[in-house]
Amino acid sequence: MYVPDALPQDPLLDPKDTPRILKSRNTYRSCHIFLPETGERMPAIAINSNYYSFFRTEKEEVRTYSLYSKLLERGHTPIITHTPKGFAVWILEPDAHPAGFQKTEKKKVSHSTYRILTSTLDIETCQIRVPDLDKQLSAMRYEGKFYSLFKTVEDIQQATQLIKRLSYRGDETIIIQSAEGLSLWILEPDARLATD
Repeated sequence: MYVPDALPQDPLLDPKDTPRILKSRNTYRSCHIFLPETGERMPAIAINSNYYSFFRTEKEEVRTYSLYSKLLERGHTPIITHTPKGFAVWILEPDAHPAGFQKTEKKKVSHSTYRILTSTLDIETCQIRVPDLDKQLSAMRYEGKFYSLFKTVEDIQQATQLIKRLSYRGDETIIIQSAEGLSLWILEPDARLATD
């Protein structure tokens, strides 16, 4: 069984959550997969009989660690490959099929709606704790619910692409528009205010 090379230890990550990177193309193969939940055909990699859909490429290792950690927090199983453009992050898709493997009707999926807030008057920023994580998360409280910061992007197209992926995985999202860009916040239903 192939054990990928480990990236240098990130002090913010639990040792069991240390990102691992696949450096050799011989350990995986490129392909396209079909996601039954959304009807999407996506670029992917196959490792043994597991398929990982492409999520994003990062140029810097530190940003890659941060993204990897956030995906773990959300219950996903990410993996990283080294590419000429940087580090590609992929997410395990347990229900995926190889594209062309079988004819399947595309289902129309109604993605959960999201809100774009242009005013922060009704928002309270705070720090929260969630049951499956030791560290605090940057968050906001809006209409009595806690949302953790996921990512800030430059335009609505980037935001909607991310929201599409997050929503079919069951995450409820709010976008806050500001001079810095569009920040995506994800509902944390089991969160509580951090008191320390």
